[in-house]
Amino acid sequence: MSPKPRHIILVGNQQVALPEGVTALDWSLERVSFQNPRIRSYLGCIRLIEGVLESNYALLHCSPERLLDIWGKVRKVASLIRAQLSPLLEVPSPIPRIEEARQSAGMALLMLDDHVLRGLDRFPEDVQPDQLMEIRKLLCVSIGQIHSFLHDTFGEIMAADPRSLHDADYFLSRRFPRDIDEAEWLHSTLLRLGEYLASLEESRQRHLSAMADTIRWNEAVPSLAVWEPTADFLEILLNGLTPKLKEVLALRGVRFYEMEILDRHAFEIPHRCHGVLELHAATLEAVEGIKAAVGVSQAEKEQGVRDLIWCHSAFARRIAAQLSEIDTVMRDLVAFVPLWVEAVEKRRALLLRKSLEDGAPRETW
Repeated sequence: MSPKPRHIILVGNQQVALPEGVTALDWSLERVSFQNPRIRSYLGCIRLIEGVLESNYALLHCSPERLLDIWGKVRKVASLIRAQLSPLLEVPSPIPRIEEARQSAGMALLMLDDHVLRGLDRFPEDVQPDQLMEIRKLLCVSIGQIHSFLHDTFGEIMAADPRSLHDADYFLSRRFPRDIDEAEWLHSTLLRLGEYLASLEESRQRHLSAMADTIRWNEAVPSLAVWEPTADFLEILLNGLTPKLKEVLALRGVRFYEMEILDRHAFEIPHRCHGVLELHAATLEAVEGIKAAVGVSQAEKEQGVRDLIWCHSAFARRIAAQLSEIDTVMRDLVAFVPLWVEAVEKRRALLLRKSLEDGAPRETW
């Protein structure tokens, strides 16, 4: 009998075949309900335990304050393992390799609970001074065992994931958590940037696009009172948006072409904002100078009016052009950020890609 065709999922831009007999729906339910929550739970526990990885000498000689901080974090890891990770390891998986890794992790967890976690239960959260030495000795043994359990079983679970391109060694290394952290932090920062840009959208249309149209139509430079709301919005771009763009530029995980695009926006926006603010101020100064220089004769007054009209018309065109340029850069940025978010999401998915095959439903974290 010929083997049944295997279902295909998309991981990023790559096509991945599921194990024989596993449908895309089976994997979707497993991924959303159990596998991704397992990964998040593991990473949370690993980050916590790695924050207290100390040498035995340090554990035996650190200050009581540091000891109690370590004790609280180890207890928190133990609580997360029991309350969050353990239930996720109890549910069978339709993916044979994940199921094998899950069973192995479940057996390891039983041993960890018997030999380590129950030992932690013997002591209260608020340790008495006469118990500190016992806690020091207990932590010397417990932290390493908890860390080994988390790293070893996490590596097996991840290597068994259909999205995985890597073997267990990659997930046991420090590189994988770092790669995930970089992608996660960049992703969350870009989402916040997108929300911030969305909050500026109405003001952008009113103070950039509409103001530029009004200035062109009137062929006159707006007075200080009319210009003030636009000037305030330009200050927001300078002191609110620009620092956020520079914050993103400083993050690890930004690709060269992304940095190139964002760096251009981070330069263009403040450069043009400063320029148009100075141009408006200089124009009003020139207007006042022309008014002050007008003579008393009718001919001089008529010439003064012509000079004012020319001054307003010439500088109005330049100010409107600058506002339109800022508006264009802003609209480009608004359009670029969602595409960048999507690219980072694909990048996160590709951290787990395993192989290249043919066809089907889209895979996301």
